[in-house]
Amino acid sequence: MKPLLAFLITLGTAVMLTRFSTPRVVRAQDTCTSASLRGGYGYTFTGATVDVASYAAAGRLVADGQGKLYGAETESLDGDIFQRNYTGTYVVNADCTGSEYTNDNYGTTTRCDFVIVAGGREVQVIEADAGTVIVGRLKHQ
Repeated sequence: MKPLLAFLITLGTAVMLTRFSTPRVVRAQDTCTSASLRGGYGYTFTGATVDVASYAAAGRLVADGQGKLYGAETESLDGDIFQRNYTGTYVVNADCTGSEYTNDNYGTTTRCDFVIVAGGREVQVIEADAGTVIVGRLKHQ
């Protein structure tokens, strides 16, 4: 009888502690600012454009946390290899989406839209220029 009584007391105590313990706090995703995009990111992009059937790039982007960035990449356009350097600006919205605008050493201006995920450790990107289907992922270094 004593083991049963001990079990029932333990079970009752566990139920009471569970019921009256502090409720679990659920937080919404943190909001983002320009500072959410800061430091070095390694990346890859793949896709196509109206003029290029096969596009791929790998590079490094550095964001200053205040809306400015620069970077360098190697890109393949249908198998032709190019080195590209760029500078630009970016805007981050409170919902962690944003846009960036870059100018490169070939005189090309590019616009991309992005979303910051995983607490800023990763950024998912799509080029937002007409005639392109290029997506990529940046990972914080």
